Order: sequence, then structure tokens, then C-alpha cells
Amino acid sequence: MPTAAAAGLRCYELWDPMPDEVREGARRFATVQALNELVGVLPFAEWLDRAPSYTRRQMLMAKVQDEVGHGHVAARVAEDLGMPRERILLDYLEGRSKVHNIFHYSFASWEEFGPGLLLMNSAAILQFRSLTKGVYLPYARALRKIEREESFHYQHALDLTHEVLTHGDADQRRRVQEGFEMWLPRVLAYLGPPDTETLHANRMYQIGLKPDGNDELRQAWLSKIIPVFRKLGVHVDPAMVRQMPSGEWEFAMPDWAEVKKVVAGGGPASQRRLDWVRGALDRNARYRRALRGVA
Repeated sequence: MPTAAAAGLRCYELWDPMPDEVREGARRFATVQALNELVGVLPFAEWLDRAPSYTRRQMLMAKVQDEVGHGHVAARVAEDLGMPRERILLDYLEGRSKVHNIFHYSFASWEEFGPGLLLMNSAAILQFRSLTKGVYLPYARALRKIEREESFHYQHALDLTHEVLTHGDADQRRRVQEGFEMWLPRVLAYLGPPDTETLHANRMYQIGLKPDGNDELRQAWLSKIIPVFRKLGVHVDPAMVRQMPSGEWEFAMPDWAEVKKVVAGGGPASQRRLDWVRGALDRNARYRRALRGVA
């Protein structure tokens, strides 16, 4: 799909007069992304002291640092639009906002880490590229910066997966296969529920903040990532996903009732994520007060 400007939609800077729904929509998009970047770093940070080598720990630490930075970049966009960054985390703790389904899980093994990251990063890059075509320009610019850094995360995940498949034993290769099969449905769900029939009625699509539909992104993502896994030697079960003669992908549809339950806090790591954020805010409360000049 063309950029918002090419599609004949007006684009906005922060200082421009803009419709309330554009301002509110941009604030919501940036707030959701900031929350997911900040909470979404936790499944990776949990592995900092378990990475199998010093080099891998350095690479993982760089990824964690990037993700936290991405959260602050998105939070600054949201803050400019009237959302205090502390409120982003408080709304999460108080149940007014949610994180994506994929961040309610943890990695059970290092071998699962590579394929899980590869699926997540590739989907995130595609999603960010889509959103850079939106009408709110400060958010689009922030996403371009984030997307460039995500390319490092993608290459890191690709290298990690390749290393295990090349140098690992049969049991490790089996766990890579199982990791792919476990995370593929989760990332299919991360891209959102089917919307081909309803996209043109979606107000965020109409005003240009959501340039592409979930189904369109999902098809584009599968076209990019499935050949990567096949080249790595990972088996792609046709019962899970297969390409039709038309070029369109068919896949086992996620259980959307289960996805909704997970997003609402019913995932295996949901409570652990909430407890970590609550503890971090409690530990750092005095420093935030000091920065604000509050005794």
C-alpha cells in the first residue's frame, strides 16, 4: 500500500492542528508500542545469565538495551501527545492496558530462543514498516529508527538458529524444530485477528494510522519467513502452513478465544511480568520523585 501522502491523506506533525481522532489514535498506537517494548524485553532479559557463552551474552545484552531504548522512543511520542510515561506502566498494572500475546510466554530452552526470536523479529519488522506509512509523522520517524535496529535483532536470531542447527546434536536440533512449531501459531496471532472483511470499516484504517490489514501483513510475513526456515532445514508441516498454487498461504487458524484469554492475563508468564514491573516501579519510586523534585 502507498504511503499516507501518496494515498491522498493529510499527514501531521505534532504542532499541526489535527482531528481529535488522529491525535488520540496516534497516542494510543505509541502508548501500546511503548508498553509492549518495555514489558516485551523481559522474556529476553530472563536469559542474560543463562546464555551459553560470553559472546552470546553480549549480543543478548545489546538486544535488551535496544528494546528498552525502543520503549523510551515510543514513550516520548506518546508523552508529546499527552500520555505521561509513568502512566503507561501504571495502566498496565491496573489492568487498563494489555501486552501482546507473545509476551505472556517464556522460553523453555536456549534452542527454542532462536526460532522464537526469528519469528517475532521478522513479524515486528514487517509491522513497523507498514506503520511508517501512517499519517502521524513523528511516530513514523520513530518507527524507522526502531525498524533499523530490529534488523540487527533479526540477524542475531538467524545466526543463533543457524549455529544450533549446524553445531548442535540431534536433541538440540529437535528442540529448534519444536520451538518453531510452538512459536509459529503465537506469532500468527500476534499479527491480529482476520480483518479482510472489516478493514475498510476500521476507523484507524480510514484516517490513515493503520495502512495495512492484519491478513495482508500475515500473508506478506509468511512469504518472507517460511522460506528462511526451510533454507535453515526446519521442517514446515503443511498441516500448520502451506502455500497454495495461487501464492496465498493457508495456515492453521489460531484459537482466538485462547489468544484473548492469554492477552487478558491468562498466559503462563502473565503474572510474573506484572510482578516484575510492579517491583521495578516500587524500587525506583524514590528516584522518580527526586527527578520531579518531590520530597
